[in-house]
Amino acid sequence: MIPSIKTVEQLLKNINLGPGYGGYMEILKALDIPLSEWSPFEKWSTSHYTRNCISSCEEYELLLMCWQPNQHSPIHSYSFQEGWIQVLEGELTIDTYSVDRDAKTAHKQNSITIKKGEFYYLNDDMGFHCVRNSSSEQTKSLHLHVDRITQWEIFDPELKKFEITHPIYSSISEDCDL
Repeated sequence: MIPSIKTVEQLLKNINLGPGYGGYMEILKALDIPLSEWSPFEKWSTSHYTRNCISSCEEYELLLMCWQPNQHSPIHSYSFQEGWIQVLEGELTIDTYSVDRDAKTAHKQNSITIKKGEFYYLNDDMGFHCVRNSSSEQTKSLHLHVDRITQWEIFDPELKKFEITHPIYSSISEDCDL
């Protein structure tokens, strides 16, 4: 069992040591970092959620995402990536979709809501998904991806269009190797 992690610096040290026997989930379970520790990484937008890089290298990517009420990601897929989301404040809902490439349609299959302090394991066996702030307050979430994400596929149901896109960051800390 990993001792309690109380600072972002300790978190980065533990992640850089690798997943260990308990995996990255054990590192995330050990987090006891005050919300004030995340403020240097926060950037907010009224028009879209923000992706703020805390640390990245070839082996992982650690992001703080900031969501205003009703902000959401597009319907997307990460090409068989895996990762974890921990809600630090507020709540997020993840909607999974069944996508028919020939008909260019998406049908919501399932929704799961993650509240403050809860975790969710993501892998793209789940297929296309959308993440949204389902609370009436600002939401902050920590996203740890194994292997840095360099591109993903977006499906726009209104335009009936698939598109490959690359990450855009709202802020990048000095620990990000992009």
